Amino acid sequence: MYIEYSKLWKLLIDKGMSKTDLLELTGISSRVLAKLSKNETVTTDTIARICTALDCDVSDIMTCVSENTLSIYSAYKKLGVVAEENETYKTVRFSIGEKKYVVYQSQKSASGGVQIKCGRDGTVYWEQIYRVGGHIASTSEVSVLVKPERSADETVIVLIKGKPSVIIGLDENGFVSSRGTKKTPTDVYVMSETAFKLFTPISF
Repeated sequence: MYIEYSKLWKLLIDKGMSKTDLLELTGISSRVLAKLSKNETVTTDTIARICTALDCDVSDIMTCVSENTLSIYSAYKKLGVVAEENETYKTVRFSIGEKKYVVYQSQKSASGGVQIKCGRDGTVYWEQIYRVGGHIASTSEVSVLVKPERSADETVIVLIKGKPSVIIGLDENGFVSSRGTKKTPTDVYVMSETAFKLFTPISF
């Protein structure tokens, strides 16, 4: 379970107030306001100050939400914890009920000039294709994006920021598309941000 404060922001809009007004009325700090914006834990004193200032009840500003009702994308955004980070990718872990997820997210954003290749060696490669005068040049730059650790008790996802032109090698060699079917429990999903927003894994 986690606390969500979307009701608070709607209440402010209904009252014609801004977040700055809330700071002034309650005396809370901008740091605490940032925590509220991220649905992070705040003290009961903070909640009491807001309810007093807005003349409302606790249920008017916050909701207790079960993680089980979240989509995987929403759980990633709300519950994900960065476990590791480097120049190429960051590793984010989260759980929905008993199900564990680990996401390897690319740090840079892919564009139409980028191809993602899922190699037979278990590595995901980033290929930057250079275009000259509207034509594809004969050279390209290939670099390792990530070689994800494969675990049978976690759903492993390689998430590509932006919109790559194509992701090659899916649904073979242990890599699966967002709508593909796993062949083994350790197969890894590879997908774009857009696909991730709609992603529901097919049970193995």
